[in-house]
Amino acid sequence: MPTAIPKLGRPKHVKDTDLRCLAAAEELFAVRGFEGTSLREVSAAVGITSAALIHHFGSKERLYGLVLERLAKSLDSYIMEISEPASIETVVRMFERFLDWSFDQQHLAQLLLRELMENRTRVSRARRMHLLSLIASYVEQIRSGQKSGAFRQFDAELFVYYTLGAITHFSAAAPTIDRMLRVDMGDAISRFRLTLRDNVAAMLTTNQNIRSSSRSKTPARRPRG
Repeated sequence: MPTAIPKLGRPKHVKDTDLRCLAAAEELFAVRGFEGTSLREVSAAVGITSAALIHHFGSKERLYGLVLERLAKSLDSYIMEISEPASIETVVRMFERFLDWSFDQQHLAQLLLRELMENRTRVSRARRMHLLSLIASYVEQIRSGQKSGAFRQFDAELFVYYTLGAITHFSAAAPTIDRMLRVDMGDAISRFRLTLRDNVAAMLTTNQNIRSSSRSKTPARRPRG
């Protein structure tokens, strides 16, 4: 019997080149956008020829799509697995996770903001919306709380879009905030986090939540006599 020939994976140096190309493309797309970035610039950043880059990825559109897949996987890794009942603290922590991601992965956060603002033509042809799973998990948690009566009724989807947009814009504007306002960014992030917590909690809070909170803060009266 003929000996079976094992299938060979891609050589390690090819995989390393792919990763370096994706990392360089990620940074350039984030700073200059899809239209403002050329394959020549990506290949120069990696130290290979444009022909080699095309051989690896085929086209700028495919390279950009792979960068967006990296963005989606990065976001998915930050989505909290929620097993407990919906609560204000749980939803606050979910948004704080996105805030952490936006500063841990600033190039991806900047790219996400560009994609939200600049992709009107591409979105009509997109096979996958890379924010969908993240948004769906947030909306599902809020609607679960609304259904149980833990949260007040409002448009959960628009609230999630609004809050994620505010976080993304704050992260993308961080260098400008740092230079224009001359504030310590660590302090600014802490202040933003507190504001985020307050705003999310205020949006979710029902009258019952307020009454319960007021009762818990009111000191017990001493009995007379």
